[in-house]
Amino acid sequence: MLKERIVTAVVLLLVFSALLAFASENVFTLVLGLVVAAAAWEWSRLCGVSHEHAQTAFAIVVGAITLLCLNSPLVDETIRLVLLIGLLFWLSVPVQFYLKSVLPSIESPKIGWLLLGLLILPIAAIAIQSLRSYAPLASSWLLLYALGVVWVMDIGAYFSGRRFGKRKLAPLISPGKSWEGVYGGLVCTFVLYLLVVLIWDWPAGTAFKLFVATLFAAAASVIGDLFESRLKRAAGMKDSSQLLPGHGGVLDRIDGVIAALPVFGFFWVWM
Repeated sequence: MLKERIVTAVVLLLVFSALLAFASENVFTLVLGLVVAAAAWEWSRLCGVSHEHAQTAFAIVVGAITLLCLNSPLVDETIRLVLLIGLLFWLSVPVQFYLKSVLPSIESPKIGWLLLGLLILPIAAIAIQSLRSYAPLASSWLLLYALGVVWVMDIGAYFSGRRFGKRKLAPLISPGKSWEGVYGGLVCTFVLYLLVVLIWDWPAGTAFKLFVATLFAAAASVIGDLFESRLKRAAGMKDSSQLLPGHGGVLDRIDGVIAALPVFGFFWVWM
């Protein structure tokens, strides 16, 4: 299991690094569409869709809509509105947790949840493409930093939680997560922020904007993780799929990214 996990992680890292460094905008967009389609296939399974043809159809529809949005000439003009919608949704999720921590068991297709996937998955892809191509100071490095915030937050929270975790963050959703883990993850993320600010030559005033975007994106990554865990629990699934050996599914790897990148992008574009 550990060997599979390491091999898969190394392969994914190499492929992603090559895409960031060498892929044209068209190729990168196509890959984003494929990743979203895979995530949508898993999303349909979590939402109670059991028929294979229906799962595939949903994946194709969401992937196609994502590609249409990414290739639309209006994507740059509407990015502020798109990111605002993403931010407002993810801000509403903690309220959803408060009102109903545990969802009823999902045994039949839930149209509302399917439509939600049709919304949040393309928004995440648009945010990713924006940070690489359209946003102020857009570059592969800016996108890598935003993704790094999610990864560092996740790793820091994991080890801090294992060492110091006592107070459960959301015991009904994900019993393994703790408030101490969240605090540890935020500290690690702040260290990443300091290193990047010191190493890169940022334009005047950008460092504060980066700090705000980093802070909210780190918090959103935890919310995204809990959101998927809540959906998996309702669906009675441990992993969203087994597409990635040793890692579960695509959604299991990008749940934090789906929430964090639109939030990061919002503050980066709007401030």
